[in-house]
Amino acid sequence: MQVTRVIRSAITVALLAAIALSFVPAYSLASVGAGKASMTPPVITRSWYFAEGTTAYGFEEYVCIQNPTATDSKVQVTYMLTGDKGHVAGDPFILKSSSRATVNVADVVPGTDVSVRVDSDQDVVCERSMYWGGRIEGHDSIGVTAPKTAWYLAEGCTNYGFEEYLALQNPGESVARVTVTYNTSNEPVRQPAIPVAAHSRKTVRVNDVIPADDVSVTVAADKPVAAERSMYWDGRRGGHDSIGTDSPSKQWFLAEGSTKWGFSTYVLVQNPAAADATVKMTFLTEAGPVKGPTLAVKAGSRRTVDARTIVGNADFSTSVEADRGVVCERSMYWNNGTGKAGHDTIGVKQPKEICCLAEGTTGYGFETFVLIANPNAEENDVAIEYMTPTGVEPRPSVTIPPYSRLTINVNADLA
Repeated sequence: MQVTRVIRSAITVALLAAIALSFVPAYSLASVGAGKASMTPPVITRSWYFAEGTTAYGFEEYVCIQNPTATDSKVQVTYMLTGDKGHVAGDPFILKSSSRATVNVADVVPGTDVSVRVDSDQDVVCERSMYWGGRIEGHDSIGVTAPKTAWYLAEGCTNYGFEEYLALQNPGESVARVTVTYNTSNEPVRQPAIPVAAHSRKTVRVNDVIPADDVSVTVAADKPVAAERSMYWDGRRGGHDSIGTDSPSKQWFLAEGSTKWGFSTYVLVQNPAAADATVKMTFLTEAGPVKGPTLAVKAGSRRTVDARTIVGNADFSTSVEADRGVVCERSMYWNNGTGKAGHDTIGVKQPKEICCLAEGTTGYGFETFVLIANPNAEENDVAIEYMTPTGVEPRPSVTIPPYSRLTINVNADLA
């Protein structure tokens, strides 16, 4: 699925797929065009990295690949296992122009923790979704386009029954030594460096170090790696996951957010710097902007903002400005009828005129929504295209008022 063209000025976009109790698609590579062992690997133009992933413990994992280009793409997925188990290269396959494919990771590496790299000869877009607990819960994240020596993850908690895990992926040719610093509610806690073998994945259980606190994570490595953080609660009844960012920023935008419909929304601010930061928030509602608090975030610490205390009951986006570089995520929780569910994502540092979202479905009991924030002082004309396994489905354009948020119900457009 793709939000493809903005006529006037930049926007921020998010996607929410609400999971029905009876669903998870039985996707496999065969359903979108089987790979061929005789096909040569792609000449790499774009790569995507996913540190988190597992096909063990009752989890199902899918890699969603969007080709928004005008040219068919050759794609290959490589699976990086834990410890000394090595890595497995999947068969290359062709993804047609302006379409979407889904890879079932268990078809290649069943019953294991795994990190993934996707290589393509075109500028494809990739997300990874996971489901568990009899398919009543799941989480999803965009990947990162390059490994880095630094990562920052604003959300995290080891209190209130939460379990937190840090997944580290080393796609390089030699061992990487990774130092993790936990930015707690009071002060930073630095850990000794840990080795991550070449072409492998390692998992760190944060609760073993920080037993009961709100916590952000700073990752520093001597060789480029990828990092993600996952959280689970109520005996792993629910969970969410997000990538980090490789650098703090003085501004952040988060398109999704709601305190209506039974949702609770929190904005998480991490200050990994050695000096205190002053942070201001503005909430972009369907009725216009609402000024938020001015926060003092201590050096090496993390703050949490409960949006309900500021906007009441509203659908909204969030704009964050700071006097020094910080990191922002947004988490949401609700009761889906069987217990507490949730999702989370890192923000974006800049609004864009073209936004791509690889995951999305209106089949199998799913509801999908696209959330669009207009952080500009003028109206914004937005055109949207849906990229399905059979090609492009356009929809009418929309005009979004200044400093406001719009929700698109994709199920109303695609049966």
